[in-house]
Order: sequence, then structure tokens, then C-alpha cells
Amino acid sequence: MVLAVAILIIAIIVALVFIPKLKKQQDRKAIIVFSFLLFIGTALNMGIALKIHIPSPLDLITFIFTPIRDYIVSFTK
Repeated sequence: MVLAVAILIIAIIVALVFIPKLKKQQDRKAIIVFSFLLFIGTALNMGIALKIHIPSPLDLITFIFTPIRDYIVSFTK
């Protein structure tokens, strides 16, 4: 729990450092993308700190391509 709070504090500090710089440049799209990526990264790291099972992106790729591989292999038999 302490690690999750530490991650949240670090994310807030990062946001407080970088968002004002982006506001000075009036770069609204960069602020949105930065905030989205910071939120996703913080959420994933907090999940890891709290020992929540987070599936690997490789699981999705395997799920999609296994039937395709099986179909191709069936031609070689």
C-alpha cells in the first residue's frame, strides 16, 4: 500500500512539473496525450504494486494468432 501511495505521489509531482511547461507553449494536444499516458502508466504501476494480476499484451496476440497458425499448419499436414 505504501508503494502505491509513493507511485501516486511521484506521478503527481511529474504532472506538476511538466503540465505548466506545456501550458506555456499552449500545446493542448500534448497535454492530453501526456495526461493519458501518465494516467495509464500510474494505474499499471499501482496495480503491480498492489499485486493485482495484469495480463500481458502477449496473451492477446497469442489468442488472435493461434487459430491463424493452426489454419496454416493444417495445409502442411
